[in-house]
Amino acid sequence: MKILYFAPIDWDSILQRPQHLARRLSEFHNFFYIEPLGLRNLKLSDLGRVLKRLSGLFKRQGSQGRLHTKNLIFIPVINHYIQRINLSILKKQIESLTGDETIIWITSPSKLMPDLLARLKFKVLVYEMMDDYAKFHPSMEKDIMETETWLINKADLIIATSSALLEKAKKISKDKKVILISNGVDYEFFNQTMFKKPNDLKGMDKIVGYVGAIDNWIDFETISFLAERCEALNFVFIGPLRSRDLPARKNIHFLDKRDHDMIPHYCNFFDVCLIPFKAGEFADTINPVKLYEYFALGKPVVAYKMKELIPFSDLLYLSEDKQDFLKKLELALAETNTDVRLKRKELAKLNDWSVKAELLNDALSRL
Repeated sequence: MKILYFAPIDWDSILQRPQHLARRLSEFHNFFYIEPLGLRNLKLSDLGRVLKRLSGLFKRQGSQGRLHTKNLIFIPVINHYIQRINLSILKKQIESLTGDETIIWITSPSKLMPDLLARLKFKVLVYEMMDDYAKFHPSMEKDIMETETWLINKADLIIATSSALLEKAKKISKDKKVILISNGVDYEFFNQTMFKKPNDLKGMDKIVGYVGAIDNWIDFETISFLAERCEALNFVFIGPLRSRDLPARKNIHFLDKRDHDMIPHYCNFFDVCLIPFKAGEFADTINPVKLYEYFALGKPVVAYKMKELIPFSDLLYLSEDKQDFLKKLELALAETNTDVRLKRKELAKLNDWSVKAELLNDALSRL
């Protein structure tokens, strides 16, 4: 089988679900990782990313065994006239990859997709719901919902990463096959035996940490509240800075993106790990990758109550409000139970990316 995977993130972005699954599924199939086509018109803040994509246009047209990355040429503008041009140039770039043995796998509801798919030959259509994109881009909610509804009704298989997204898909099309494949972890990568304390953590004693994108879905008000009341703690955030409204306190440290190979080393020296998302409907659609990464190290985790975290409430500390978050943080810092740490590791091992890839491959094979 040949899989054309229309990815939601660039290949050289932070290593996440798309790249992990691409690497593992390429053990079974010829896997073409097609870089994002986008959901919206460009903003000035996108200029750096666009230039990077252009500079890597030919460099990233590479292959590693049966895994191939493709960076397509198209006009990053959404309107009726430009879309007709894009459909023509995109078809020319990928039609040689399509045919009776091709699986087309869509991961975001780009407005281009319905018309592009009508021009291509393929065997199976898969739609993977990783996020509630309409909530990411409220100004485009109508267009996104129309495209997503079309994809859900057209797809032969729908993959949801959270129970909320599973329910959403089933409401749109009750007769379609929808499966839940939650996120996972590279267990061996995180569960190392030799750790080195990163230089920028040296001199810090008690550390409360988070790894991931630093964006507007983080509850900075709660972080500032905690940092003010726990001056002896260092609150460390590792990941690309995408929010300008960052709290400025001397015990809050934003370290920006770090080399992926160093992430387990940072997490290992966190006394407590955070999933500091704002509570609410948006957070309830997320199955956090970082939960499994923290658990692979056996770390105590504190978060607001999120739908996807409730099943693990005996293994982490779920909070109702800021005062409760502070209380749960204190409990997590005082944790001495080694059995619960082993249970976290066991859960992470059961959710290794290789397990997720096998489940997905079985579903694809049945199609």
